Amino acid sequence: MLQKDIYSIFILLLVSTFGISQTENTLENQFDEVYNRSNNYQEFKVVKKTDLNSLKKNTLDSIEVYKNALVQMQGELESQQIELSLIQTNLTETNEKLLVAEQRENEISFLGMQTSKTAYNSIVWTVIILLSLILFFFIYKFKNSNQVTRDTKTKLDELEKEFELHRQRALEREQQLNRKLLDEVNKHK
Repeated sequence: MLQKDIYSIFILLLVSTFGISQTENTLENQFDEVYNRSNNYQEFKVVKKTDLNSLKKNTLDSIEVYKNALVQMQGELESQQIELSLIQTNLTETNEKLLVAEQRENEISFLGMQTSKTAYNSIVWTVIILLSLILFFFIYKFKNSNQVTRDTKTKLDELEKEFELHRQRALEREQQLNRKLLDEVNKHK
């Protein structure tokens, strides 16, 4: 908007300058005309008061027009500067809001504390890795204990079989001894 107003003022000045220069009534032309219509007296120029007053009036009018244009431009410039400062203030506020939003976006509430997402991810992955290691440790221990239990059961079964064999042998031996004893007792009777 600022550039648009400046361009329009510039174009207005160009048009007014060309418009004034194309007419024969420019200040420069009027000065030349007054100079040319004046009479010579020795080395002086004698100018009619009416021409001089007319030239003065036209010059002052032109100066007044330029002053008014300058005041208008300064007013527009000041309003544009105020608008620019408002825009800069809004930009600053928007940037601050953006920083706050980015900070909220990059933080997460974890156990009631605000932590950054990277710290949160680090904590979560550390916990996951730690729990995985503990799980693998317990799986290893379970498999190891299960193997020990199987081996122990196998040995127990073997021992029970041996014991059963030993008991049967002992029973057979006892029965044989009892028979021998009975046979001996019967012999002695």
